[in-house]
Amino acid sequence: MPFKVFLSYSTDPEESAIVWRLQTLAASNGIQMFVPRRAGIRAPSGRRNVPLVSDEVRAAIENADCVLAIITSRTGPAVERELNYALARKQVIVPIVEQGIHEPAFLNRFPRVFTFSRLNGNPGRLESEVLQFLSDQKLNKEKRQALGALVAIGAGLLLLSTLAKD
Repeated sequence: MPFKVFLSYSTDPEESAIVWRLQTLAASNGIQMFVPRRAGIRAPSGRRNVPLVSDEVRAAIENADCVLAIITSRTGPAVERELNYALARKQVIVPIVEQGIHEPAFLNRFPRVFTFSRLNGNPGRLESEVLQFLSDQKLNKEKRQALGALVAIGAGLLLLSTLAKD
């Protein structure tokens, strides 16, 4: 049975490219990664303008072994909705937050928040921290290693995207 990861991410176009690369790398390593589309979904007329988590996203979160969240300065309300739903379902959540951004208040609800820096990031450090957290969460060794490697690759891609801009 493949390891399933739900990826919650911002809508920054540059980050979207990284997300798709990360999904491709995950698939090549036997990890199923669900990446939600970012189209706006609205509630029925009685609850106007209240954004919802789609049925497709709810099902993907419920079926995931883990939720990985990349939180940057461009993170929108969709990420918060997805993470709140995952918290309510008691999913294992790995929030990775860009250093230096104003951290949203909802992050206080997580037992552990991981940070990365695009300027002087160390994907290996981040991977080690995430692996320890996952060990504490009692995920088996294979799943911990797969997710840890995915986190390191994602942080490395974010770092490379910054270097490419310079």
